[in-house]
Amino acid sequence: MGFPHCPICVAVAFLTAFITATRSYMVYLLYKESVKRKATFSPIWIQT
Repeated sequence: MGFPHCPICVAVAFLTAFITATRSYMVYLLYKESVKRKATFSPIWIQT
C-alpha cells in the first residue's frame, strides 16, 4: 500500500502523530519544571 491511501487512514495517522508530539512536549515541560524545582529547593535542604 503506497502513500495515496484512504482519507480516514491518513487522518488517523496525522492525529496519532499530533498526539505523540503533544505528549512528548508535555513530558518535556514536566521534566524541565521538575529539574527547575529540584535546583531551587536543593540548597534549602542541604543547609538544614
